[in-house]
Amino acid sequence: MSTKEKSLLASLFITLLVFGNFFVDILEVVLSGEPMASVGTSLVTAVISVIILEIIAQSLLASLRASQKDDERDRLIERMSFRNGYLCLSVGLWIWIAQTTIPTWWTDLPSSSYMTGALVPVLLLLLFVIAEVTMTVTRLFYYRHGL
Repeated sequence: MSTKEKSLLASLFITLLVFGNFFVDILEVVLSGEPMASVGTSLVTAVISVIILEIIAQSLLASLRASQKDDERDRLIERMSFRNGYLCLSVGLWIWIAQTTIPTWWTDLPSSSYMTGALVPVLLLLLFVIAEVTMTVTRLFYYRHGL
């Protein structure tokens, strides 16, 4: 396994661990009907945790490897993974926009009672995290199996 793959796996593990825990906690709060007062604090804690863990993990991995220049294959893999992440984010945003606006166009459709103002940033963050995971998994796949 190359050092780039190790770096990507560390990032994927940290992202899934910290944000997975954050989203599960938020889901429990929403489903229990409790007020969403602690969302901001939990969000800041999750972001700071990811930053600190990424700095530690990437520093450790950087100390174990020699510096490598990116070649054409690395740039192509990065470009394709960003395209897949952008596609995932775009589709998610359009689905979210449709889900929030279509019930207001037709009064026959029920609107979501879970969608509150405090939940909007959480859902946007979820879309960005899904796009980031898509990019990382795509890069890992292309490094492992080729283009």
